[in-house]
Amino acid sequence: MQTQTVASMPLTQKVGQLFMAGFDGTEPTAGIRELIREYNLGNIIYFTRNITSPAQVAALSAELQSEATAVGAGLPLFVATDQEGGVVSRLNWGTQLPSQMLIGACDDEAMARKAGATVGRELRSLGINLNLAPVLDVNNNPDNPVIGVRSFGENPERVAALGAAMAQGLQSVAVAACGKHFPGHGDTAVDSHLDLPVVAHERSRLERVEFAPFEAAIQSGIDAIMTTHVAFPAITGDAELPATISSAVQTALLRKQLGFDGLLVTDCLEMDAIAEGVGPAEGAVRAIEAGCDIVTVSHTLERQRAAIEAVLTAVRTGRLTEERIDRSLQRIRRCKQQRIGASETAEKPEWNRCAPESKQLATEIANCGVTLVRDDSETVPFDTSRHLHVVSFTGTRGSPAEDERYDPEAVSAALSEVGFEITTHTVATGETVEIAPENEQIVAVSYDALANESQAATLRTLIAHHDQLAVLAVRNPYDLSVCPDAATFLTTYGYSPGAIQAAAKTLAGTVDPTGTLPVTIPD
Repeated sequence: MQTQTVASMPLTQKVGQLFMAGFDGTEPTAGIRELIREYNLGNIIYFTRNITSPAQVAALSAELQSEATAVGAGLPLFVATDQEGGVVSRLNWGTQLPSQMLIGACDDEAMARKAGATVGRELRSLGINLNLAPVLDVNNNPDNPVIGVRSFGENPERVAALGAAMAQGLQSVAVAACGKHFPGHGDTAVDSHLDLPVVAHERSRLERVEFAPFEAAIQSGIDAIMTTHVAFPAITGDAELPATISSAVQTALLRKQLGFDGLLVTDCLEMDAIAEGVGPAEGAVRAIEAGCDIVTVSHTLERQRAAIEAVLTAVRTGRLTEERIDRSLQRIRRCKQQRIGASETAEKPEWNRCAPESKQLATEIANCGVTLVRDDSETVPFDTSRHLHVVSFTGTRGSPAEDERYDPEAVSAALSEVGFEITTHTVATGETVEIAPENEQIVAVSYDALANESQAATLRTLIAHHDQLAVLAVRNPYDLSVCPDAATFLTTYGYSPGAIQAAAKTLAGTVDPTGTLPVTIPD
């Protein structure tokens, strides 16, 4: 990877390397090409809007890399995406892993490490060299609308061990890992995409719980950490200051106290916690002042240009020094050399060869982690020779971080595949359902009933009138708290194909559910 020295690069190109931008469509837009050519843009982020097939993504990555290495310093791009598994999986070809919380239910570090390596090989085959994962947040708030099953669980030590293992797996196959969201988004009841959450805990509690997984990841050599747009007044003294733009968080805490010298990447500055506050342009300047290396502006060309220009102006007017820009650039170049350089010399995997391994591992994890929380009435397994009613609910994504992928009939299809004769009842929000006689077998498939009182009321009605009933939570294990009288309750912590199939096999008796809840269900 032959490139110019930092000292020989023009300021415009240096600053461009500090930005990560996204774009619409499955081919490079004129706007993203302009950012690469004019500013030597250093980093790209893919969302589902950029993805249709493995061949298309690989071709897109190759075209963008060719564009980037032909201009400026000749540095290759970090091409990033959020392939966490479960509800946040940008690649949707049936190869995605189940959620991190399902891995937490397995509580197997070797499996987490294998998961990272397996995901990494698939990403590398598509030209993606930076995974914005694992999630290192400790989810100890049942009402958290944005993290939830994206977390390994509520125990800081287990989140730390599993997160570090997954990061090691990714980096073992030359894909950079980025742990998120520092200092911790797990104990919030507000989504930072929509507003500014505040975590008001004392410093001692933060050190014991929130910081622990990030410390472990740093000690294990994680390449990158992503900031969070959450206020931590115990650290900053300000309940209205997002951590992303706080030097007390990013420099004093992360760099100096915890000793992290890898890449510090911002969450998207177009999220409302920043966009409706200081704004993306000023946010970019303040994030770099705070200690961040890569500034993410995921969506809007005008905002991307404005943010880059704001940083350039800050340097030219003396608000930021060029030496400060150089420190971040040196970290970026070092990590690119380590990961992309290693990737260039290693054999590139082919997606068709990676996909079977990904699917197999997804099945192994799901079969291990599907959790039969209780079966007081010994309902599971159901009798496959008898008719089975499946009551499902429509559902939308829980946060803008997720994609609209939930299919309320997926469980019925999986149960049909394992031998049941099915009648499906799909209930929209606000509707009621009248179904089978009391002696029928019923699976009630909950989808975030904790946040939907209409769905919760329907579940409680079904439970009250049917003895041979199992509640299957395919989105949120905390749903048990709204139907505490359910004699039989199992959860998959998400609706990935492997997780749904594991649930169906559990209900049919061909999978023995061994997962254990990695969170506490409130009474």
